[in-house]
Amino acid sequence: MSITQAAGNITTQGFKIGQAEIEDRLRRVRQRMTEREIDAMILFYPPRIEYLSGFTHVSTERPMALVVPLDGDLGVLIPALEQEHVRKSPLIAHVKPYPEYPSGGTKHPMLHFGDLLREMGLAGKRLGADRDGYADINGYVGPGVSQVMETSVAEVPDVVDKPRQVKSDTELAMVRESATWGNLAHRLLQDYMAVGRTEIETSLMATTEATQIMLKTLGRAYGSHGRGIRNVPVSASFIAGSNTALPHGLRSESGLRPGDAIITGASANVGGYKSELERSMIVGEPSADFRRYFDAMVVAQDAAFSAFRPGRSCAEVEADVVAAIDGMGMKAFMRHHTGHGIGLEGHEQPFCDLGDDTMVEPGMVFSVEPGLYVPGVAGFRHSDTIVITEDGCELVTFYPRELDSLIVSS
Repeated sequence: MSITQAAGNITTQGFKIGQAEIEDRLRRVRQRMTEREIDAMILFYPPRIEYLSGFTHVSTERPMALVVPLDGDLGVLIPALEQEHVRKSPLIAHVKPYPEYPSGGTKHPMLHFGDLLREMGLAGKRLGADRDGYADINGYVGPGVSQVMETSVAEVPDVVDKPRQVKSDTELAMVRESATWGNLAHRLLQDYMAVGRTEIETSLMATTEATQIMLKTLGRAYGSHGRGIRNVPVSASFIAGSNTALPHGLRSESGLRPGDAIITGASANVGGYKSELERSMIVGEPSADFRRYFDAMVVAQDAAFSAFRPGRSCAEVEADVVAAIDGMGMKAFMRHHTGHGIGLEGHEQPFCDLGDDTMVEPGMVFSVEPGLYVPGVAGFRHSDTIVITEDGCELVTFYPRELDSLIVSS
């Protein structure tokens, strides 16, 4: 389904969240602030800032922070060299730019932030934050909010993260559109795979062609949130050989060889939203052992699809998958949980883990990727993106899952 079919309001706004939806997010977060007796929420993490303001930026050693009071306009601390970006969000009225530090002045940026909080009437108020200070990014060092304001600050990132878990229709449309372009990138990746061709060479060919097709198709409606080409609109890559036996195996450049196992990955960025598509593949005819472990991995993924439905917890979903793998005598080959939330980030809450009691709700989006990692043989992992529905789940990625469709000619 095309994004323009699923969410007509996007066609006039491009691939971005509209102002009305951002205001609704603020309403829901402020309701949670009231319940937690918080007068103002301070956000340092870029995805949370984007979620509540529509304001995107490049994170460096220069701290930025969004201030969300219980009512009224938002505030932002921002380095002077980035201040023009604030115009992206009409909700931000209190802007505190600061000069380059220390060359432009000896006052630390967080002291400017204290000034902003006082100017917004928040001195002595109950402050919550996703963390007490700016993160250690690019060598940044500085005081926390509690030090600047000489008061305690409650670290409560869930105030924002909990509402993020259930996606709106517009967000879901972007995830589905992402899956469409991820599917194209993966098809090109498989088409370009050949014995002797390296992982990076193949990945670049597929990513470049998929990106060109995507941009030509969507035209001016598409706009990425990055700078330069570091965050391409659509991408595909893979690892091969013995590296697949590690969940996060690293790339090698020896070129594909007959008998190599392959684990792929493809995704696209649509309005800041992502999907996840991964497949286990092989170069040439698979051995009996390869087929056995591959088939077991597919059984585990099918068990996960069946386990996802509203009213169950993420822990219960994980328990079903663990039981399915254990029933096949392959629990020793598990190395990670079944999946995770996905949206503005490739990995976000909740997690399909035995320790996560979050209840599954309609509108949540998950990756589903139970893996088996067999020393001396290979790693086996498909990953698909699902949307939770009223009675189960909808598979939004649609690349073939059966082994005979995933064999590269040797």
